[in-house]
Amino acid sequence: ETLRRTRELVRAFRPDVAHLHNVHHQLSGSLFEALAAEGVPVVQTLHDYQWVCPVYTFLSRGTVCERCAHGRVFPAVRRRCHGGSLARSAVAALELKVGERRGWLGMVKRFLAPSLFLRDKVVAHGLPAERVTTLNYCLRVETYRPAGVRGGHGLYAGRLSHEKGVATLLEAAARVPGLSLRVAGEGPLADALERRAEAIAPGRIRFLGHLDPARLREELAGAAFVVVPSEWYENQPFAVLEAFAMGAPVVGAAIGGIPELVVEGITGGLFESGSVEALAEALAAMAAREDRAALGANARRLVEERFHPAGHIEALLAIYREAAA
Repeated sequence: ETLRRTRELVRAFRPDVAHLHNVHHQLSGSLFEALAAEGVPVVQTLHDYQWVCPVYTFLSRGTVCERCAHGRVFPAVRRRCHGGSLARSAVAALELKVGERRGWLGMVKRFLAPSLFLRDKVVAHGLPAERVTTLNYCLRVETYRPAGVRGGHGLYAGRLSHEKGVATLLEAAARVPGLSLRVAGEGPLADALERRAEAIAPGRIRFLGHLDPARLREELAGAAFVVVPSEWYENQPFAVLEAFAMGAPVVGAAIGGIPELVVEGITGGLFESGSVEALAEALAAMAAREDRAALGANARRLVEERFHPAGHIEALLAIYREAAA
């Protein structure tokens, strides 16, 4: 169906270039074949590691794993990396091998990696370096208005799942006397995390549930700082960009693309990913800082200078023209 309908669409529309995002698994690699058959050059933004990891995340049994390198996919099957299921893991591995046999990789003119970390990682695992370009995400910064007065609490905003490091955050927060934390988001660990928070830090950690964009911005505006405690290879997390846009410094895990944004003592603070002790120290240090407003101003300036849509679109159009030529 994807093959047929894509070719029909291309024949009616005749695009100069096709820009793809997350198309594996659902739309399938037949999309690449349809566009190639119609002579449409393809650009793809990489939001994860789908070309080099069967489960897209470099996560196996809850921890970072790079056993599937340079076309090796069977470790993912053996370890049941896709949700603990042998069948699902086998299908995910088969998808990569089918794509390899059918030449999907060669049908993409240019890959766009939002972070240097992601670019280096996919190149190290087999993507051709000459076809992988770094292009940051963008943010309409003018729609984010920092508040003049902030509270004294920290904020986590994101999915409540293992790879996001929220369990580590709760344990660390409990070790910082007097620290208040607000947690926004939903996910499979929500109930367990709430019970744990009440057991180890009663009254100091408040769960807010899912927030719409307006409410989330209110929370970002009122927080003293934001925490991004990820335990997987984050790409270029919007949790950091949105915090920066609201003038909030970030305490971030030193993993994936986070250190490209969070600079120690400039836009926030870093800690060893997955370490309760290191995160507790980073939280205590940030809570005690008297220059948080200056860090937040630096963070806002970074987003204004590097992530404004105008620069992003200009670079993107240049890539389109190159691909179309």
